[in-house]
Amino acid sequence: MNKVSPSSRAPSGWRSLLFVPQFAFERAARLPADCFIIDLQDAVPLAAKAAARAALVEALRADVFAGRPVIVRINEAEQEALHAADLDACIGLPGLTGLMPTMTSAPEDLEVLHARVSALEAARGLPPGHTRLLPLLETPGAVLEARRMALAGGGRNLGLMLGHGDLLRLTGATPHAELTLGQPRNTIVLAARAAGIEPFDTPYTHLGDRIGLEQHTRQGHLHGFTGKCCLHPDQLDTVNRCMTTPASELAWARRVTEAQHHGALSTLTRKVPGLATPDDKPGATEGMAIVDGQLIGPPHLKAAHRMLARAPAAPAALDDTQLVRGRRVSHALARPPLPDDRLPNPYEMTATAGMRDLWVQCFYAHDRAVTSAPFAARLGLTPSQDTPALPFMMGLYLACSMSSTHGAIYHLGFRDARQLAPLYVGDTYRQDIQVRQVRNTGDGKRAVVTTHRRLVRVRDDVAVFSLDKLELYPRQPESFHPSPASARLDEQERQTALDFRAALVQRASDLPPAPSAPEPFAPGQLLLHGFARPLGITANLALSTQLLVTHPIHLDHHRFDLGHGRGVVVSGGLVVALALGAAARDLHEVLWEELLSASNVRPVAPTETVGALSYVLSRTPVEGADALEELVVRTLGVVDLTPSAELADVPLPRALFTLESERPSAYDDCCREHGLHALEGRVVCVVTRRLLRLR
Repeated sequence: MNKVSPSSRAPSGWRSLLFVPQFAFERAARLPADCFIIDLQDAVPLAAKAAARAALVEALRADVFAGRPVIVRINEAEQEALHAADLDACIGLPGLTGLMPTMTSAPEDLEVLHARVSALEAARGLPPGHTRLLPLLETPGAVLEARRMALAGGGRNLGLMLGHGDLLRLTGATPHAELTLGQPRNTIVLAARAAGIEPFDTPYTHLGDRIGLEQHTRQGHLHGFTGKCCLHPDQLDTVNRCMTTPASELAWARRVTEAQHHGALSTLTRKVPGLATPDDKPGATEGMAIVDGQLIGPPHLKAAHRMLARAPAAPAALDDTQLVRGRRVSHALARPPLPDDRLPNPYEMTATAGMRDLWVQCFYAHDRAVTSAPFAARLGLTPSQDTPALPFMMGLYLACSMSSTHGAIYHLGFRDARQLAPLYVGDTYRQDIQVRQVRNTGDGKRAVVTTHRRLVRVRDDVAVFSLDKLELYPRQPESFHPSPASARLDEQERQTALDFRAALVQRASDLPPAPSAPEPFAPGQLLLHGFARPLGITANLALSTQLLVTHPIHLDHHRFDLGHGRGVVVSGGLVVALALGAAARDLHEVLWEELLSASNVRPVAPTETVGALSYVLSRTPVEGADALEELVVRTLGVVDLTPSAELADVPLPRALFTLESERPSAYDDCCREHGLHALEGRVVCVVTRRLLRLR
């Protein structure tokens, strides 16, 4: 049988396809479904099939659906009498858009149906291809043959629909959208798109579960389905909304097409001498450039034009008195930073027991100075044996997190983080933020801005923690170095930190011997830590919320989550805390520490596991305190790797632990140079600390 050239309009706008009960045609026709499916198969008892068929004929001849698309699900070919009666009733019926063949297992089934329909069309004087087909792929054979099924039927197919009920019955699988439906969904979308027809998703059968329906529909939209089958009118609003291109994607498409229109995507073309003039207009899919941080090329342009072509019609224009435009509140500094600028910061925060509990739940601690309130009190770190001390990294994070972003693009790291006084539960803190240095990058596009952060105790206005924070900003008008005044303040804070350390060393000399002596380490030793864990999506959100992290990439899963938390970025200070937590069990009985430098080499998602390995740079005795030793240790945080298990007996280059660089490529180059592929691309942070620990 020759293929036909159907003239019916393509169903590219069908977001929702509603199954309609036989007794509710007139009421259903008023519902906001994009297409109606009238069932003559499974939903109709055998004794009622003739009546259902007659009701369908009567409704369509009466134009109940007012010209809106109608598909009829017919009985399978194995039910010969019913199948023949359905075709006899439907072919040429006014208002009928197409037929939905059921329980097909091979392309040949559709070819046989095409022949029967063609014969009826010819007998009734209808043009070839008058009756379209929307095959329901609901058997394992049909799904496995989806590519050929899409091309079968003599060109009548307007789309493919996935049906999971019989499919999972026949395979014995459990209906789980991500696991058991992933492969069938992908297969049908690919087959339909390759054939130039539309894919439609299987229905969601838990009618009372609106949350599940939304998730199921969004998953279908992500797979690429045009629309979704609905079993109840209550599902229509959710399906129509979730199957409509979101406003954020349409905004992206407009930015891309506007960039193309204004020539922003013609960078490469302009670089070819004599190839183009400024007046040349690029083709519909020409151009390549970066838009909103994303490399845009021809596939993205095609997608943008397709989105806009299918966008809902714009509402009727309103005059200015009927419109209001939202104002986006900006927390960025309104002017370029100047030397010793004090940046505005309105926040104050009381360190509660719940906040500390959340911290120690997320970041492993093994030192009694953190885990034992009586021990911390003996060291003078807390005012009483009932008050726990705040961990060093929690103090560091308090000193840098609860502030506006001030326009920063990316966190780079910390330098010279020092504890100046005891930190414990119950005190209220604020931040003092001062600009120290601006260094424009060599490419002229960005600037590294160093701000000095001081954590100030509100009750007596005493600074208890200080550090320098390095962030990436847009290019600034001028670069500058730290001022002499800031250097003097640094020296004062360094002396305060040394005084705090000296007092702690004095108290440590009166401590009883440790219950078990920590293992001694020598310079040049490498420790492969066995503790590794992710932060987790919930913990990341909880910490970001409690500690007033403001950058949306740490919080906004709607905009940045690419699936399972990937795309969302854990704040740099929390990544450092994860890496040091991974090292804490092996480097325990630390009484005091100073963070000399911490560089965040590459981003980490909440679901990625962070492990660590530490290299001992030096070990020296502490004058006047035989029970103590000072270690300088460099810890590398590594993602999705447990060093004690995966790097055991692997020789590692010492150069990796003495490398002074903030660039990811430097660590990757070192790994490649030494054939260390297990670590390539996995170093996420590098932290150098000075530790005082019990011997």
